Amino acid sequence: MIKTPEEFKRENIKQLFGKILSSQKVKLEPLKVSVDETWKSDFTTVDLEIQLTKGEVSETVKIKESQAKGFVDGMFKACHQAFAEKCPSLCNLKLVNYELTPSFKKSKNTIGSDASVEVSITMEVKDHGVAEFSSTSRSILHSSVAVTLEAFQFYMNCESTFRKIKLILEDANQRNRGDIAQSCIADLSTLTQVNTYES
Repeated sequence: MIKTPEEFKRENIKQLFGKILSSQKVKLEPLKVSVDETWKSDFTTVDLEIQLTKGEVSETVKIKESQAKGFVDGMFKACHQAFAEKCPSLCNLKLVNYELTPSFKKSKNTIGSDASVEVSITMEVKDHGVAEFSSTSRSILHSSVAVTLEAFQFYMNCESTFRKIKLILEDANQRNRGDIAQSCIADLSTLTQVNTYES
């Protein structure tokens, strides 16, 4: 499958994560998802357990959204609630599309109900256009949470990388290291192609 220009840009930025953050990249992995809906209620309750790893340290983040207007709303609200305070650039993300594409050709049973499903989300990033992420599994819930966490993880690492480069740039300027400063400015320019960050 041919990569889109957006995917190439994202790969370049992920290489920056490795260069700048090294082992301190944030990794978000779904552990458990629970969704509760009743016919007589307007709201959906979404409980998520997420493993957040940064370097050698891992923690389980438990978040709950009980006033959601459906599962997708609850999942996004819960992740925003858990991560946006420490990573304000996440406030620039707005969900604009959510698509499910089942793959019945790969079904193993005769009724086709075990087909894998690809979940794709498209987010509008304030002043930076749209970004699409996707995940495939046998479960709509699993794919939905996995792709959402992939998107949040990407933008969280973007902001962490931005902050660290700013510190390196300040140090380079104080030491009159123009070579390092120029490299930092180029890296910052790459990061600001996908989002805006607080200085």
